[in-house]
Amino acid sequence: MNNRRTVLKVMLKSVLGLTFFPTTLYTMNDQTSYVDNLGIQLWTLRNEIEKDPLGTLRKVKDFGYKQLEGMGLSQVQSLKPIVSEVGLFFTSSFFQWTYLTENWDLAKQKGIQKIENVDTFEHLVEMAHRLGLTHLTFGYIFEEERGVENYKKWTDALNKAGELCNEAGIILSYHHHGFEFKKENNTSIFEILTHRLESDLVKFELDTFWLEIAGLNATEVLQSLNGRVNALHLKDLRSKDEIYFNDQIVPHDFFVPVGKGVIDFPSLLEETKRQNINSCFVEQDYSEDTFLSIKESMEGLRKIELR
Repeated sequence: MNNRRTVLKVMLKSVLGLTFFPTTLYTMNDQTSYVDNLGIQLWTLRNEIEKDPLGTLRKVKDFGYKQLEGMGLSQVQSLKPIVSEVGLFFTSSFFQWTYLTENWDLAKQKGIQKIENVDTFEHLVEMAHRLGLTHLTFGYIFEEERGVENYKKWTDALNKAGELCNEAGIILSYHHHGFEFKKENNTSIFEILTHRLESDLVKFELDTFWLEIAGLNATEVLQSLNGRVNALHLKDLRSKDEIYFNDQIVPHDFFVPVGKGVIDFPSLLEETKRQNINSCFVEQDYSEDTFLSIKESMEGLRKIELR
């Protein structure tokens, strides 16, 4: 392992001084608009990407999006030539969480295999570095692996993984859904995460929809995690009349474009800029017209920033 870490450090040093992405992505000020650097999580476009990757990405570019967050490293690798051709770029990607939990027997039962020649999390970090990513995101976990006691193990694993990512110049973050906020024995998975994750090793990628549908206020959570959030998923919620912790049973029509729902995005973006959080990704899990939804989210965010 030490030899591989030495290789990672050498790889990192070899690219110091090179600029993979526009510097405005990393510096926010009063004149910088989030819309100017807005990204999109490709889960939103999973069906469209499969049918017509080039045409889909061209529309994303035409709507004004700049950066992309991949669903996984295999997708980033396969799409990167097209992405470059269109004039977009990947900064972040989710990864198969089993590289961290190491429950490969369970993963195989679900039909999930390792990436070819990528056997460990260390290999995964090397792959992310070669692809020019600056962020890796732990984005989901099997239901069988959840629960407060399990998450005590996963937070330890995340901290160790964060050390390795730091050595490669990559930020590791945790992306939540709703289940992390459900109370279990007077605590919750999210409380375990906030108490046990080392803030210099693992950041949070907050999702506005999953916070609000779990009964929380996204801006207040962002404020409470001051300095520990490196990215946001921006998506709106039709109504706060019902609370859901299980993402599998949320009605699809609860997902609406930014500005079409009940979330207070002006306050949220003001706090986001105050904390100098540089990556915001629009995501809409379900919609009747995907292209219209991401166009409307862009328009909604432009209106918010013009107020």
